[in-house]
Amino acid sequence: MHRSDAPPRVPQPDDAFAGASPQAGFPEAPTYFDRPLLKAPHWGWNVVAYLFVGGITGGLGIVAAVARGDRAEDLRLRRAARFAGLALASASPILLISHLGRPERFLNMLRIVKFKSPMSMGVWGLLLYSGTAAGSVARELIDDGTLSRRLDRFVPPSGVLLQALLGCFMSGYTGVLLSATAIPLWGAGKRHIPAASVCSSVAGACAIASLYSALEGNMAVIGRLERLEAVASVVEMAVLGDFRRISGAYGAPMYDGPRGRRFRNVTLYGGILIPGALSILGGLFDLPPRAQKWRTIVSSLLTLAGGYVLRETLIEAGKESAANPHAAFRQPQ
Repeated sequence: MHRSDAPPRVPQPDDAFAGASPQAGFPEAPTYFDRPLLKAPHWGWNVVAYLFVGGITGGLGIVAAVARGDRAEDLRLRRAARFAGLALASASPILLISHLGRPERFLNMLRIVKFKSPMSMGVWGLLLYSGTAAGSVARELIDDGTLSRRLDRFVPPSGVLLQALLGCFMSGYTGVLLSATAIPLWGAGKRHIPAASVCSSVAGACAIASLYSALEGNMAVIGRLERLEAVASVVEMAVLGDFRRISGAYGAPMYDGPRGRRFRNVTLYGGILIPGALSILGGLFDLPPRAQKWRTIVSSLLTLAGGYVLRETLIEAGKESAANPHAAFRQPQ
């Protein structure tokens, strides 16, 4: 019997990847029999709601700051934005605690300040924003005589500007929290997701303020709110469109399939284009007061629904992206 003089083959580490199959859209990369490399986040509705409410909370701080003027309608808008901002800021910790499971976990996050941790900075930002929101409400109650003027020195007027600055932080933080991770989809959007979050938060805050103003009968401020919302929505549409262009295969879980259709229908069409068209309709035609009121209500509700579905889509698409080993091995630059 002939015996080969060749030495036996030594197993190589890459042999473990022999069962991997390439996936369309990604360069060939080793995977362990197409098993996920990353663990998908176990985030449910409460995290989606936390990101949605937190973003709008920050946007209301901006709306309260730009509602300047001594006219009655301006004062009513500023008051509504301040009270709504405090209400949503109070709801945000409840949503976060419902995800964490126990209140002490939230308190433990306040033990230290980690500047390199988006979660740590976000919790402290929420705490500081809540303080300034409470101060703004106190300022409102002092001005209308509900609280004593003796409290003036404890609630300086400069707190309004501080709340607006913290509002900008809160609006963007909800996007930074996602993009500062190893999830491929979120990593590919490290510039686009925070920008889209800021724009969506401002648009959502304008929608909340417009909805309240319409229900209250303060129709004089609707036009200004809708113009600010339109600017934010146009920039948001441009950012999301550019993200679709540059994300390539990494963005497929967000833009393709049933989830992508729902995202386009509810967020892009229903939450941006239709409210924009309704705003143009209200600006071009002198509608009856009742029709103007219902136009504002429908437009505001559509904008809010679109903002919620944007966050939901980001979360669910991120889970799918984490389950793709080809995307995880080839992290976006």
